[in-house]
Formats: sequence, C-alpha cells, structure tokens
Amino acid sequence: MKLTDYEKSMLDGEQGEMRQQALQALCDLAAFYDVEEFVEIVGCHDDSTVYAGEAQVAFAEHLAAKGAKFAVPTTTNATACDLNLWDRQKHDVETMSATRRIEAAHVKMGAIPTWSCAPYHAGVAPSFGQQFASAESNVICYYNSIIGARTNRYAGPLELLCGIAGRAPYFGLHKPENRFAEGLVKLGADIKPEYFVEEDIFNLISYAYGSIVADRVWALEGMPTKGITNEILKQFSATAASSGGIALFHMIGVTPEAQTKEQAFGGKEPKEVVEIHLSDLAEAERQITNPNVTDIDAIVLGCPHCSYNECAKVEELFRGRRVHENVHFWLITPRSVADRLKDSGLYERLIRLGVEIYSDGCILEYRNKNLGTNTMMSNSGKFDTYCFAMRGLQPVFGSMKECIESAVAGKVMKEAKPWRK
Repeated sequence: MKLTDYEKSMLDGEQGEMRQQALQALCDLAAFYDVEEFVEIVGCHDDSTVYAGEAQVAFAEHLAAKGAKFAVPTTTNATACDLNLWDRQKHDVETMSATRRIEAAHVKMGAIPTWSCAPYHAGVAPSFGQQFASAESNVICYYNSIIGARTNRYAGPLELLCGIAGRAPYFGLHKPENRFAEGLVKLGADIKPEYFVEEDIFNLISYAYGSIVADRVWALEGMPTKGITNEILKQFSATAASSGGIALFHMIGVTPEAQTKEQAFGGKEPKEVVEIHLSDLAEAERQITNPNVTDIDAIVLGCPHCSYNECAKVEELFRGRRVHENVHFWLITPRSVADRLKDSGLYERLIRLGVEIYSDGCILEYRNKNLGTNTMMSNSGKFDTYCFAMRGLQPVFGSMKECIESAVAGKVMKEAKPWRK
C-alpha cells in the first residue's frame, strides 16, 4: 500500500486503537481488490442501523466502548422503527430495545442522528466531486448520479469503518476514469413527451433501465430536461438501485456528469445501445404490482423518506377528503422534515385527514402480520420491488395521485395510462 504519513501513523496506532483497526480492515479490503492507495473522504452515511441481529448491535457497541469516533461527518440511515412511536407501528420490545442500543452506540461515536434513508432531505450531503462512503443503495445512486459525489457500493460495516478512518480504498467509482458511461439506453419513439405529466413513468423507466443495466455504468437518453424535481430523481435513483445494482447512472441533459452525450461517454461511442418502449414500462409495472389486488389494506409513502414538498403535495391531492376507515395511510419522513411539518401546521392538517406520520424507520420493516395487513400500495418502485420477498405483502404500484385516490376510496384506483393498454 502507498500510504501517506498520516495513514502510516494511523496504521501504527498513533491515532488510537479503533482507528488503527478500522484502517487495518480497509487495508484487507484494498488488498482484495488489488488497490494500492486510499482516498480521503469528506463524509459517510452509515447503513448499519436497521436491526438485523445481535452481532450487528454488539459490533457497534464494541466500537463505541473502545472509544471509536467518526473522523468525518457521518449521518445515520433509517432504523427498524420510529424511535418514539414504535408501539403504534406494532414493533416488538426486542426490536425497540436493540434499536435503542444501536442509537446509543452511534451517537457515542459522534454520528449525526438523521435516522433517514434520505439524508439529503435533512440538509446533509456532499458536493460535486467530493469523495464519500455509503452503503444505502438509494443514497449511493443519488449522491453519485444526481450530485456527482464519489462512492462505491459498500456493505454496512465497511462504510462504518470508512467513517472512523476517514478513508476509503481508491478504486471503482472513486476514480474519475471509471465513471464514464459504457452503454446507452434510449427511450423509444412510442414514449412521448406528454406522458411525463406524472411521476410514475419515471419509476417505470427506472425499473426497466435497472433491469437492462444491472451493475454497469450506462447513460439514458431521451428524458425531459425540464421539470424533473429532486423528488423524482430520488425515486429514480432508488428504483434503479433495486431493479439493478446501479450505483451511478447518467441522464443526458440532466445529471451533472452528462450534460451532453459526449461528456457522459468521455468522447467515446457507446459499446451497446438498447431501447426502452411502452411494452417495457408495462412489464416493469407487472413486476411490481399484483394485478389481482382490488381492496387495499395500507398505503405507504416514504421509500425513500418523504421531503417537505412531497408532504405538501399529499395534502393538496387529498383536497380536504379523508382516508377511508378501512385503510392505513402512512407517511414516513426524516425527523427534520417532521419538525418543519409541525412548525408550519401541515403536520396537524395531515393528521386530521387520517394520515399517520412516522419518522426514523425503514418502511420495509413494516410489521404487516402484527397490523393485520396483506395488501399495500405505494408510489415507490423500490418498496414494491422488495416488499413481497421481505414482508410477504402483495404490492400495488401507482402514482402519488393514484395512492391518494385509493386511500379515499378504500380500494385500488388507477387511471388509464399509455402503457396500461
């Protein structure tokens, strides 16, 4: 390894035992990938926060007890449940107790307690070109693609060690030469500009794109270059990282490293070109929707966690109507967003409409068996990709507008769409 003087002192134990052990583990990772040097990171988003067993909790407690401290600003990913309203969510005491231990260990190490899979909504994010470490799939994809920061897809414990050492092995997407697109996905002529009036088409294109690209770096051509919000790009990142193993995508004319096709490919030609058509969007929706579901038990928005703007849009779409008495409607936000909702009065107005608002937790930890729910609707391609395998829930995908209409009606309400013909 080509170590700086500071890194040598860290490896020699001069920066403390835990920082030494963290760098030793990262040296092993570097050796596995045949990497010769580290890169200094500016921050970390720690994904080892959803309770997955005693070993995970004990590891964090061991680090904290030994005096480990994060060397860079480190945000915390979502937990298994709302830390204050876990009983309403029907989580058991064991999960809550373990989550409190995870919380205490991370706070002791100096983490920024965001407890969110959308730390960018909490105002914490790297800038273009900055080196970072994350294991949360949507954060990786969002930071790499939408911001232009640099991180690989790390495992939860590894990115935790990166945060303690302040270093990451210099390989993969940390290196600029590995960030150029290799292949190109184009929208077919049958996907017309007027179809982009609602956000659900972005999720379906993202699902189809991820299915084609897998874990490669490709570009996407033909998307609208105006009117794409951060919330749409968030959902696109989350879905692409779920249907495929995508850590970086280039949306030509939209994302910072793909303002032109030439920039996205570094002046080279695509090695492969694939088109997406309406039939691919129809197939994408079939993959994340059970067509036999008509009655809906629950509707959840917040995978990834909702922004303030999304919460405001929910109120607008309800138009004063209430959630049907047979439906649970959950809205999951970061704590910082929940505080803004309360300050503005929007929190209470949503509650009066029958909306349940939670923070902290990952909705994929939803305890449907305890709540007695079997069918769930969401506007999240990520949630609908995973919810059956993880929770046994029958998913229904729809736009936010369709989710609200279904919540009011107490049954699945979908509009005619070009890909649904």
